[in-house]
Amino acid sequence: MTEADSTADPGALTAVANYIDALNRRDLDGIRAAFHFPHAQLRAGSLIHYATPAELSYAGFYKRMAAEQWTRSTWDGHKVALAGPDKVHLDVWFTRWRADGTAIGTHHSLYIVTRIAGRWGIQVNSSYG
Repeated sequence: MTEADSTADPGALTAVANYIDALNRRDLDGIRAAFHFPHAQLRAGSLIHYATPAELSYAGFYKRMAAEQWTRSTWDGHKVALAGPDKVHLDVWFTRWRADGTAIGTHHSLYIVTRIAGRWGIQVNSSYG
């Protein structure tokens, strides 16, 4: 394991890109496919645990984002905080956008991406936004 190792397996980054793409398409099956289960999300002081893909819903997210006129997100960058052969901790930042091209805001999240049975997926994410 190395700190700030930019040589993390590209599959870990692909899992995050697949998640953002599915999120923007409002494709719940695609979001589930980018994750590993059990999956955990830490946000707003709450830890949410999803034991299976069927438990995961993004209806609440899309409802909150509709109030802000969100149409899409862009993945703007990342820093590898820790990397090993089967687990990568990524500090990612992304921007949420409205249809008129104005930014809602830029946010940071920590994604822990794991390789299980040869497949990379997001296992844990923690965010403030």
